[in-house]
Amino acid sequence: MTAGNKYCYKVELATAADIFNFVRIAAQCPYDVEVVNGRHRLNAKSYMGVMLAKTSWEEIYVCADSDCFFEFEKYIR
Repeated sequence: MTAGNKYCYKVELATAADIFNFVRIAAQCPYDVEVVNGRHRLNAKSYMGVMLAKTSWEEIYVCADSDCFFEFEKYIR
């Protein structure tokens, strides 16, 4: 799915290990990566940001400037 000029995918992060690995993957991306829910956006390269999203939001989307499907395919639903 695209939103404007960003690529967005719904993700599921079930465990703390999932969050840790998700952030590690995001940190390796040379482009901006965000977790998004409606108008709310947080840096996907921040462990605290992704943890906050997991505890506060019902749905989480990963959005990036470049297509990130293969990087995050394990978590895309």
